[in-house]
Amino acid sequence: MKRAFVAVVLGTTALAAVNAAERGDAPFVVTYRCDGGRTLVVGYPAYRDALKTPIHLSWQGRTVEMLPARAGSGARYVSGSADLEWWSKGNGGDLYRLSRHQPIATGCQEF
Repeated sequence: MKRAFVAVVLGTTALAAVNAAERGDAPFVVTYRCDGGRTLVVGYPAYRDALKTPIHLSWQGRTVEMLPARAGSGARYVSGSADLEWWSKGNGGDLYRLSRHQPIATGCQEF
């Protein structure tokens, strides 16, 4: 089922969260289709755990745990060991190489 995102801002930290009325307190999974036909799958924690619980991003046959990080707008998650950075805002997002902020998968939209 497709779910809508809203930005939740707590102080200077922003995180992606699905409308709490739609999903309640359960973790959820979103599939994204990116430019060039790439696909990402992201497992997000329950709303109440979003600031302290990592996400799990599956891409190119592997799953990476990514920690919430500070963001000015939308939500940002990073994995230093995998050298990945996931930015999401609204129903979309972009995946970058963390060390160089080089785009890997852009224009990702929920489907």
